[in-house]
Amino acid sequence: MKKITIVICTLAALVSCGKQDTIYKQWVKEGGYVYPAKPIELTATSGYQRIILEWMAPMDPSIRTTKLYWDNYTDSLEFSYSDYKDGFLSTQVKNLDDRSYTFDVVNFDAKGNRSLAAEITTTPFGESWLLSHAERTLMSAMMVGDDAVVTMSKSTDEMVATKFRYKTADGQTVESDYLKPGETEIHLPGALKGKKIEYKSAFLTSGGTDTVWFLSWQKSPNPLYYVPEVSTWSVEATKGQVYATYTPDKIFDGEISTTARWHAARTPATAAKKFPKVLAIDTGDDSGNFSFNHFIFHQNPAGQTYHYIREVYVYVGDTPFDPDDADPLANFGTPAGYQVFLRPDNDPVMEFRPNVKGRYIAIVFTNSYSGSGYIDLWELSPYGYVPSDVE
Repeated sequence: MKKITIVICTLAALVSCGKQDTIYKQWVKEGGYVYPAKPIELTATSGYQRIILEWMAPMDPSIRTTKLYWDNYTDSLEFSYSDYKDGFLSTQVKNLDDRSYTFDVVNFDAKGNRSLAAEITTTPFGESWLLSHAERTLMSAMMVGDDAVVTMSKSTDEMVATKFRYKTADGQTVESDYLKPGETEIHLPGALKGKKIEYKSAFLTSGGTDTVWFLSWQKSPNPLYYVPEVSTWSVEATKGQVYATYTPDKIFDGEISTTARWHAARTPATAAKKFPKVLAIDTGDDSGNFSFNHFIFHQNPAGQTYHYIREVYVYVGDTPFDPDDADPLANFGTPAGYQVFLRPDNDPVMEFRPNVKGRYIAIVFTNSYSGSGYIDLWELSPYGYVPSDVE
């Protein structure tokens, strides 16, 4: 009985094992699976809305093709290694979103066997990266002769260039050369005065892959300031405040020289030290269209020893100012601008409050850097624009 029982159990075990073999046979490949070598030296470089991927083909000559997958294998690109004789493959995936991506590269041999995947995860530069960068600030933009001279703030991190778009005097819209890092001033030839300019900057992605420009142009907050026609302006100084032939009309003759300037009284000492000293100006313009932005006071270029102008008030209005008024600070109203000049400056600038318009101007000097009371003004450049001309 024991022998019979053992035989029966052995037969049962053999039958059971046979059934299990039948179940697993469908998952077992004869001779085992063949895995081609997977891609090697897979690298990824981030660009703007793109990724550049590079890898080497394995030495195995049986490997014929390779496939690049991303987005959980929903997108792919296929390549034949025969097209890359040196075994080095480089490609790029464009139009990517601003997020992380995982890329898988799989090799295939002539029989269709696939390798294990080479995997890499990276993120392209996108709009959020671009928006994290600051644009330059426009410091000044004014006409000098027939050209505009534009001064910008220093370049910011990763900024490689700034370009400008503007209208010329003949009505054309042109783009300028690039303002490079480290440069802050650019000349715009033949620019149309009184018009706004546009600018935008470019940034270099980390690793120097892509140069990316801001998506839109930024318009300057103000137009190109310019000096109106001043040769017909009349100017009168406070009585007794003219030395020799240095009359006040010379501040509008367009010439900066020792013979073309206004110098207040030097003698007698009582006249020289008398303050305030006033220049009363009539522009002759009844339209009131010109809006003054700032004045540049040109002084003796020989150096600060000859710079006498110290504290200055400027008034603009629709009625004439009396250069002999005994108390102009009380009687001339609200000043358009006020400034204490720094003596080293050859050409100090006085900025005005917004929308300063008027036919008449008064410049009031209340003291001097000279103990003798001298005031010496070589030229005056009034800058502004006509608001109705600005687009």
